[in-house]
Amino acid sequence: MQIPNNQVPEHKLSHNLLIADPSLLDGCFDRSVIYMLEHAREKGSLGLILNHPTGKSVGQLISSDAFSKLAHLPVSYGGPVESDQLHFAIFEWSNGSLNCHSKISAEQAVNAMQQPGQFVRAFAGHSAWTSGQLHQELEKLAWITAYSKQATLSHLIDEGFWAESLQEISPFHHILSLTPKNPFLN
Repeated sequence: MQIPNNQVPEHKLSHNLLIADPSLLDGCFDRSVIYMLEHAREKGSLGLILNHPTGKSVGQLISSDAFSKLAHLPVSYGGPVESDQLHFAIFEWSNGSLNCHSKISAEQAVNAMQQPGQFVRAFAGHSAWTSGQLHQELEKLAWITAYSKQATLSHLIDEGFWAESLQEISPFHHILSLTPKNPFLN
């Protein structure tokens, strides 16, 4: 498949976005926008779903003094792997790229919350693909790739981020963003 100039080539997917195609209806990744922490076709891939809030906060899930300063932080569903574990991540825009430090300690998360330009998020689980798995899914057009932008930081837990991300790619993708959740009900 030839990738349009405004989409990310697979070899540059790390630190960029993976957007679920509207036809991807597996329950877990429906309308997901995933920040790709790592991607190497030979080794596998790792990411965090940015736009699936759980409706819970850290304080509702953990009642430890070590997490008291993070109690208000909303928890997003990061993916199906280790979904029973809470992970903290720091996002920041630097050197023209969205960077993420994942699986950090509660202390590191609290310190980062006090730093301008750093955004701390909590995730239940993460997303992962084995060697070659994501490549095959990209070949089957299950995913659309996009460059992360500085504006991504303001949408890290926004459910509307899926449609907005598609709309920024091209007019064709804008039309895709208007696809109803279940087109068979129309």
